[in-house]
Amino acid sequence: MNPEFDDYTKGFPQELKLILTIMKDELHGLAPEAVKAITEGIDWKLFLRLVYHHRLYSVLYMKLKTLESPFIPASVVESLRQEYTANTFRMLHLTAAMEQVCGAFNEQGIRSITLKGPALAHDLYGDVSLRTSKDLDILIPFDDVESAEQILETLGYVSKEGKRRPTVQSWKWREHHICYKHPLKKTQVEIHWRLNPDSGKETDFELLWQRSRFSTYTQTPIRMLEREDLWAYLVTHGARHGWFRLRWLMDIDQMIRSMPVDVNLLTRRLKAEGRLFIGAQALRLVSVLMNTPLDADYRSLMSSQERAGERLAKHGVLFMNDMLDTPENLRSYRSYLFALRSTRQKMFFFIERLYPSTWDVEQMPLPRSLHFLYFPLRPFLWFWRRMKRNAMTERG
Repeated sequence: MNPEFDDYTKGFPQELKLILTIMKDELHGLAPEAVKAITEGIDWKLFLRLVYHHRLYSVLYMKLKTLESPFIPASVVESLRQEYTANTFRMLHLTAAMEQVCGAFNEQGIRSITLKGPALAHDLYGDVSLRTSKDLDILIPFDDVESAEQILETLGYVSKEGKRRPTVQSWKWREHHICYKHPLKKTQVEIHWRLNPDSGKETDFELLWQRSRFSTYTQTPIRMLEREDLWAYLVTHGARHGWFRLRWLMDIDQMIRSMPVDVNLLTRRLKAEGRLFIGAQALRLVSVLMNTPLDADYRSLMSSQERAGERLAKHGVLFMNDMLDTPENLRSYRSYLFALRSTRQKMFFFIERLYPSTWDVEQMPLPRSLHFLYFPLRPFLWFWRRMKRNAMTERG
């Protein structure tokens, strides 16, 4: 056993370690006695719960199907098969929604880049059934946001936050997406005008559009991020969520194994955006947890931020163990998020706290001509919200 693997997973239950072992194909080629020893004492109900939480049922079903081990209960394989089949239908349903929405945007002259969803599944795995997605993430120019909202409403989508009211001018860089859901089709669409919610430097839409490529999956022209931009986006997205679902790490593993990327170009872009240590974190995690083979260029990227990458990687595995819907309420997660920021981003974070927010507008609506008053009022409004929240907690 790899001592680094043991160190990173020392708090993991045996069932989660088994999932990682299967993902690495380490059961293939083992003698039956060895497979029996590894699977002995496994709580298969917990195993399935962990598989569902990490959204790995499709990949694990295909691996266990080919393994055909008598030490894996047939009921477990059957449960995974059912989830695999259901996911295939969900992804086809999501494909139809993606083509409809992107087609409608295109007809109205709105340029769009699909960030994840079925197009990403096909791009990484060559089969949409091998990756799960609950929604569509679509990047558009900020100036087209209101037009895109009108199109989505015409298609029957409803904002999950309700009708957005005119708000302070800073909302463009304080927020990064709006979420819509179709009440009948149950499909969810997130319209993004930024790739990330933080205030860090990132490539503007025009450059991303010029570098984008067409998906080979659909007949409707669907744009995707260039491979280097996609790598940076997926790594940043996974890091921001603390990698609490292994599916995000599996995407990076699959991309490194199957998709040619100019790592030197990627390194320069990550460095320019202050995200080099996030790339190092992801490489450390996939190499330790999934035995992902790293060539000299990837190893150079990882070693350039070795200490920071390892520190963040060990922080990230803490969120993988618990089956959290989100780690947002954990105090350790807030400190982790802050650690992900570059020095420039940390400075901007504190400056950002001084600007009015949409919460201020909802708490004390003012005419747009008086929005300047939110600046001096912001400390009082923040204190008022904090007091109300504490009072509700005590009553609850």
